[in-house]
Amino acid sequence: MKNYKTRRSSSERYATRRGILKSLAAASVLGSGMGAVNGKMGLIGSALASSGNYSSLTDYKALVCVFLYGGSDSFNMFVPTDDDAYQRYATSRGSLSVAQDALLQTSTGAGIGFNPFMPNSRALFDQGKLAVVSNVGNLIKPVTRQDYADLNDAIPADLFAHNHQQEQWLKGLSSMPSSLVNSGWGGRMADLLQDANSTALPPTFSLAGSNHWLPGQASTPLSLNSSDGLEPIYGMNPDNYYDAARSSVLSRVMGISRNHQLEAQVAGMKSRSISSANLLLEALDGAPDLTTPYDGSSKLAQQLRMVARLIQSRSSLSMQRQIFFVGLGGWDTHDNQGVRLNLLMSELDTALSDFYATLGELGQQDNVTTFTASDFGRTLSVNGDGSDHGWGGHYMAMGGAVNGGQLHGQLPTFVTGAEDDADDKGRVIPEISVNQMGASLGSWMGLSDSDLTDIFPDLENFGSDWQSNLTLFG
Repeated sequence: MKNYKTRRSSSERYATRRGILKSLAAASVLGSGMGAVNGKMGLIGSALASSGNYSSLTDYKALVCVFLYGGSDSFNMFVPTDDDAYQRYATSRGSLSVAQDALLQTSTGAGIGFNPFMPNSRALFDQGKLAVVSNVGNLIKPVTRQDYADLNDAIPADLFAHNHQQEQWLKGLSSMPSSLVNSGWGGRMADLLQDANSTALPPTFSLAGSNHWLPGQASTPLSLNSSDGLEPIYGMNPDNYYDAARSSVLSRVMGISRNHQLEAQVAGMKSRSISSANLLLEALDGAPDLTTPYDGSSKLAQQLRMVARLIQSRSSLSMQRQIFFVGLGGWDTHDNQGVRLNLLMSELDTALSDFYATLGELGQQDNVTTFTASDFGRTLSVNGDGSDHGWGGHYMAMGGAVNGGQLHGQLPTFVTGAEDDADDKGRVIPEISVNQMGASLGSWMGLSDSDLTDIFPDLENFGSDWQSNLTLFG
């Protein structure tokens, strides 16, 4: 593994600026169109009516979603260590099972061992800086095996389909899968929390392209590229005569008065994207170089490195709340799972650990919570030399504020065909809903209970004590 430090030459800084502005300009146009649709046709409303005064927030907090595209086999990330539970696990998993003596034991008595390819995550767990949330999934309301057999209205639509489950997970609107609401629960949080920031920039940033999580009803996320070397774009190098001339001409063109509403809208979006980009890039260029090493060959590590730089620039951007999205693909392990999953777990483990160390350099480990998410879990049963699409799965929450060193929720029985199996393949029925996990994260971000029930319309189906089995914070 190569380690890199962010000592960037002037040419590297210029390349970074070029790439980020190009991505920002494209995202602003796409995002603004999405916002227009939401404002007119969204079923939640053009904007959430806040019950809290978030403009008075003076502390800093950030939320980072690490989405594992494809459906992560988390049943091999975290394995029960109790002898009876392990035997049930090994029987169901067959050739996919992790050897009991290979598991990384924890010192907290949580009843789980970590996969041997996740030593850094185990270390953070033992330090109380990382927690595992057991058996989370896309739910409208609590579900039984009989509910699934009856296919009643408690069952989310299009289970086990990548695109639909990604959308429902990230939107948090399982009861309205066909609605015209194009906002995600990260974006709906941002709609309210942006009042805490005294800047024109939105609080939402994607380092993994467009997604369903970040668009809001009233806020539009910015999409950045974490790597260098994209082609130049106008006005990025004020010391270059031709760039300066192009920028001057473009500014005059944007300033032309337009009677046509669509032309005026496009011109306004372009102007705002350039203005936002310049504000953001000035802040990034003005920040000191980060010195914590990271794996520069990992796309996930690159994304998280840019997140760290944006967190570093929070004061110059006048931001008290920030929300980030990063992603890592390849988790659809239908075949050759052993080799593929080991590589993926190792990359995830290293990237999260290096990111947490970088937050330590910035003094922000207690103020940033990072969590993993995925389309769905996978089946306990073996499909050749892999696993199929499942339902519930385990996820991580990392940060100094997290009640770490704990397993939140209950492990499944690990018995195919049991009461917590939707069928006979080990498609585990979730115990904790995406809404509950999301609301717990939103509560930590400072959102009121009434606002959380607006952000997560299905949350009320889990009762007033929806946090009783999920005390991630406090």
